[in-house]
Amino acid sequence: MSLTFKIVAKNTIFLSVSQGVARIIGFLYFIFLARILGVAEFGVYAFTIAFVYNFIPVADFGIERLVLRDISRFPEKPPLYFSKLLPARVALSFLAYFLMIFLGIILNLSLKQILYLSFFGLALFPYGLIFLYTSFLNAREKMEYMAGANIALIVLTALFGGIFAFLRLNLGFILLAYPLSNLILLLYFLLNSQKLGLPLSADFDKTFIKKTLKECWPFGFILILAVFYLRITVVVLGLLKGSAATGIYSSSYKFIEAGILVPQSLALALFPASSRLFLNDKKKLKSLYFKSVGVLLVLGILTALSFQLFSKMIIEVFYGIDYAAAVPAMKILGISFIFFFANAVAGNIIQNSTRVKQFLPLAAFNFIFTLILACFLINNFSFIGAAWAVVGGEVVGLVINNLYVHRILNED
Repeated sequence: MSLTFKIVAKNTIFLSVSQGVARIIGFLYFIFLARILGVAEFGVYAFTIAFVYNFIPVADFGIERLVLRDISRFPEKPPLYFSKLLPARVALSFLAYFLMIFLGIILNLSLKQILYLSFFGLALFPYGLIFLYTSFLNAREKMEYMAGANIALIVLTALFGGIFAFLRLNLGFILLAYPLSNLILLLYFLLNSQKLGLPLSADFDKTFIKKTLKECWPFGFILILAVFYLRITVVVLGLLKGSAATGIYSSSYKFIEAGILVPQSLALALFPASSRLFLNDKKKLKSLYFKSVGVLLVLGILTALSFQLFSKMIIEVFYGIDYAAAVPAMKILGISFIFFFANAVAGNIIQNSTRVKQFLPLAAFNFIFTLILACFLINNFSFIGAAWAVVGGEVVGLVINNLYVHRILNED
C-alpha cells in the first residue's frame, strides 16, 4: 500500500467522519428548528442561510484552492504566505458582506429580511479566517484540524441556537448563533497560531496581494458559481414562491447537502495528491481519477435507490405531517445523487491544470443553464420544479466537466 494512498485514506476518513458527525448534528438542529418555527418561518430561516452561504466563496475568492495547490508543492512557504494573505482575506470578507446586503436591497427584499441577512452574515468575518488557517493545514495534509472545526462549529451553533429557540427568542437571535459560534472557534485558532506553525502577523504587501488575486480569481469564480449553483433553487424558490414553499422544499433539500459529504471529503482529501501527480505522473493521476469516479458512482446509485424507497418514511419520521408535501421532491432530488457523486472529483483535475481560465465559460454556461431552468420550472411547478432543476443542472455539469477532464488528462 503506497504512502499516498494511506494519507488520502486517512484524510478521507477524518473528513468523512467529522462531516458525518457534523451533518448529523446539523440535521437534527435543522429538524428541531423546522418543528419549532413552523413551515413559513422555517422557510425564512432556510432562505436566509442559503442566501448568505452564497457569499462565503466571495470572501474566499479562490484563496483556499490556491493555498492547497501551492503549499502542497512548496511546503516551506506557509508562515510568510499566511501573513501576506491575512489582510486580503479580511478585506474580501468585508466586500462579501456589503455585496450581500447590496444584492438584498437590489432584489427588493423586506427590511426585516435584510436585517436577518445582516445578522447571519456577520459569520463571514470569523469564518473566513478560520478556514484560512485550515486551508494551510489541509495543504500540509493535516486535515484533522478541519475535521475538528467542522464538528465544533455545528455543536456550538446548535447549542446557542437551541438555547435561543428554547427561550422563545425571535428568529434574529437564532440566526446570530452561527456568527457567535464562528467567533469562539476563531479564538481557538488565534490563541494556538504559534503552535500550528502559522504565527499571527499581518504583512500588507500590495504587490503580493495583487499578484495573488490575479492568480486565484479563476478558482474564486468557479467556487462562487459552484456555491451559488448548489443553492440557487432554494433562493429562486424563496423569491418566486415565498417562505412556505421554501420551507417544504428545504426539508427535502437538506438531505442533498448532507448526502454529498462523502464525495466532497474524498475530493478534498485527494486534492494535494492530485496536485503533485499532475506535475509528476499524469498516468497515475488518470488511474486515481477513474477509480475514484467508479467508487463514487456506485455509492451514488445506492444512495439514489435508498431515497426512492424511504423518502416517505424519512419525511414523516423526521419532520412530521406538516412537511408531507416534500416527499415527491425528495424522490426527485434522490436521482441527483448519482450525478453529484460522479461529478465530485472532476474539479481536482481542472483546478490543478493550466486550463482553469479556459474552463470558466463552460462553468458559467452550466450555472446560467441551471438558473434559467430553475426559474422556468419553479414558476410553473413550484418546489417540484426546483427538484427537477437540480437534476437537470447536474446532468449537464457531469457531461461538461468530464469531457473537459478527458481533454486535460490526454494532453501530452
